[in-house]
This record gives sequence, C-alpha cells and structure tokens, in this order.
Amino acid sequence: MPPQPQSISDWFESEVRVNEPSLRAYLKHKVPEGTEVDDILQETYAKIISIQRTKPILSPRGLLFTIAKNLIRDLFRKKYSSKIISLGEIDDSSVFNLEHTAVPEFAQTDEVEILQAAIRSLPKKCRVIFLLRNYERLSYKQIAERLGISVKTVEAQLAIGIKRCRKFFEAKGIINESR
Repeated sequence: MPPQPQSISDWFESEVRVNEPSLRAYLKHKVPEGTEVDDILQETYAKIISIQRTKPILSPRGLLFTIAKNLIRDLFRKKYSSKIISLGEIDDSSVFNLEHTAVPEFAQTDEVEILQAAIRSLPKKCRVIFLLRNYERLSYKQIAERLGISVKTVEAQLAIGIKRCRKFFEAKGIINESR
C-alpha cells in the first residue's frame, strides 16, 4: 500500500516546526536592530507553506533557512538603503535651520546671521552638500548615496563651499585675506 500524503499541518509540525529553536537562534543574531524575530519567523513559515502547497519540498530545513536569510536581506535593503533624492526635491529649510540648533540665545547675533547668509549664498547643490556634511554630520559616502552623485562630486562641492564661505567672510571683514 502506498504511503498516504501528509496533511500540510502534519508536514509543518514534523518537518518545519522542529527547526524553530535553531531558526529562532539564527534570526536573533541576523535581523536588523528593532526587528521582531517573531515577524520574520511567521513570514518564513507562510512562505514555506505556500511553496509546499505547490510542490513537494525535498529539504525543508534548508529551504526554511534560505527563506529566512532572504527575508533578512530584504529587510536590510529596505532599512539601510538611502532613498536617492534629487537636488530639486530638497527644501533647504528641511536640511538646515540655525534657529533650531543648539546655539545659545546670546549667540544668536550678527555672527549667526552672517553664517546663515554665507550658507544661503552658496549654489544650491553646494549648499545642500555643505549642510548635509556640516550639520547633519553625514559622511561623504552617505551624502553621495542620498543625492545619487559620486563621492568625488561631494568632495569637490565641499571644497567650493568652503572657498566661497571664506570669500564671503573676507568680504564682510570677518576674516583676513592673508590665508
């Protein structure tokens, strides 16, 4: 007599659920911070059951870990990939506003206004890169990824920004031209 086909729930209990402790331990060490292991576990189970319904799985344990690994990879991709934005989409006020920084009230004087004016005088691309670097403290690579430009462009635009701010300050008599 040929063996009776196993129900999905019997198959799940005997072939999949038995791997839960090792899968749970694997997930605890692999998922991005702030992600619930149970959420990944449930999604992994849903996918493997869906596959089992369409065709027999020869190695449930191997497929279980492969599905979990792919889900984690997708999570990292979503969580850590920066959205590339164009310079036209950037609102300068959302990038930088000195009025909302930790500058003490007594320092909100001419120097702050001159600094704001110097930054506003930069070309838009240069200004955005300058602000992302100096006020949001992003790395050159992070800026390049966010804006969809090369690291070399970030470096060049920062150099331009520094030179232009220096000229602006020289014109206002804040620093000497001796440098």
